[in-house]
Amino acid sequence: MRSISGISSGGVVKLTPAEVEVVTLVARGLTNKEVGQALRKSDLTVKNQLTAVYRKLRVKRRLQLIAMFRA
Repeated sequence: MRSISGISSGGVVKLTPAEVEVVTLVARGLTNKEVGQALRKSDLTVKNQLTAVYRKLRVKRRLQLIAMFRA
């Protein structure tokens, strides 16, 4: 699995510790609802954190995110 800190064409991307937790669970195949339950966060919080991660890593879809961290 690739480093959770993430790497994009512009260099190293810094994710917050909360974003790293969310990405780790998403990469394991959990849904937003399951991630929220596991981390005791609302679905909206998980969605917002994923949106921030997508922007930072310049991905548009969940599958692209998962592929980055499973490679």
